[in-house]
Amino acid sequence: MIRTFDPRSHVAAKVTTMSIFAFYFTVQLLREAGWPRKLGMFKGEGYDTLIVDTAVAQSIDWGAALGAGHPRVALQMIAEMLRDRGWEGDDAPNVKAYVEGRTSDWSTANSPQEAVPDWFSLAEHWRKPTISVEEFKDRRLSAQMEQLLLFALLWGLSNPDRFDTWYRSNVSDYESRLPEMQQAGVEVGELPSATGVYEDSVQIVRDYERDIGPLPSIPPKLLADAEGLGWRV
Repeated sequence: MIRTFDPRSHVAAKVTTMSIFAFYFTVQLLREAGWPRKLGMFKGEGYDTLIVDTAVAQSIDWGAALGAGHPRVALQMIAEMLRDRGWEGDDAPNVKAYVEGRTSDWSTANSPQEAVPDWFSLAEHWRKPTISVEEFKDRRLSAQMEQLLLFALLWGLSNPDRFDTWYRSNVSDYESRLPEMQQAGVEVGELPSATGVYEDSVQIVRDYERDIGPLPSIPPKLLADAEGLGWRV
């Protein structure tokens, strides 16, 4: 079951500090849409919470696309996201055990957003329709975004064929509704093909490397886990 997350609850304080990739991705999407914007004469700049939810949802879909289409780059991203963890000691992250523990839950997940275990909605739980820039930058919120993206990466790595089926179905459904939307005067564009969305996913990684820094190499332990899970690496 997908649970909602209240970023003001005590649970947020327990989120492990990781990288900022999900935050980076979400900010880029929001910036392209013209956010942050002035919230009022005396309120400064901020974001509409519904728009933030949409951007976070897209980051989840993107993470699954990267896992499904570019598994080696996805493994580098996992190494980046868990860069504060030691990979050579007894307490190294056990990706294989985690993924095997999710198998039963993922057996009914036919889309990336169905696969993430802690989906949260700012629009539902923030108690107001907007969030200020300062509130949006809260490290607890960005860390929660990062965990959602990590789950999506792992699901995409584990279910490339399921992601491909889901995405192609989405494109087909969208294209079937295009004439109706155009007739209604809605400005719409074409969705990229499955191949196109895979290439878009890796381009975002390259943008991150350009702006933030290069991704690390894949730790041997992580590579062994990936091969043990039968991932296409």
